[in-house]
Amino acid sequence: MTPRTRTAKPAFSRLKLVPRSHQVRDQLEQAIGRGDYQPGDRLPSERELSEMFGVSRVSVREAIRGLEAVGLVEVRHGAGTMVVDPSQRASRDLSRWMKSNRGEVLELLRVRAALDELAGEEAAEHRSPKDLEAIREAHAAFVAASEKGRAELLAVLDLRFHLAVAVASGSDLLHNLLAELHHHLAESRAVFFKPPDRGQSSAREHAAILEAIERGDGAAAREATRAHIASVHEVMLSA
Repeated sequence: MTPRTRTAKPAFSRLKLVPRSHQVRDQLEQAIGRGDYQPGDRLPSERELSEMFGVSRVSVREAIRGLEAVGLVEVRHGAGTMVVDPSQRASRDLSRWMKSNRGEVLELLRVRAALDELAGEEAAEHRSPKDLEAIREAHAAFVAASEKGRAELLAVLDLRFHLAVAVASGSDLLHNLLAELHHHLAESRAVFFKPPDRGQSSAREHAAILEAIERGDGAAAREATRAHIASVHEVMLSA
């Protein structure tokens, strides 16, 4: 018998253990961040989104709840899910929310600081060219939104930047932990980006993180991330 020719093994990518509802929410956030859906636009119906993503309506419903928590959409009876401008939320509502959730937010920020610092350090040491490009694109989008005064996009684009850094760390566990943690901090972002100059300050802090990662300087990336989260902490304390 003629020996069988051995073919190369297929290259598989490791699956990320992220709930489907989170993946739906993240893609919708990115679509809103890109401007595919503007304030006042109606998102596709629950049935349409279920078919588009190939997931159950339960997953779509949970994703919409997450977007509603961030303030990006509003579910209106008889009208559907509408894209809104979170900066238009009444100041008293944000203040009331922060007052009742301040302790939890500050505790989550302390945990986030430790994980984000580790992600920055690991990203500097393990990032691939593709990872770097993703971080650069996320940073450029954030800078553009801050310069144009697009406050309604900053929360989404800030999340995109930090998760791009987490992906670059090379650790699925670290990325998943930060994705979940950022989900719990979603509401606080509306408070954080309320000051008119906060977007530009964050853009400068993100730039320092990116530059350290580009140089492959783990210690500098960790320190730049620490300084950034410290400024976040100060804003939340004064909110």
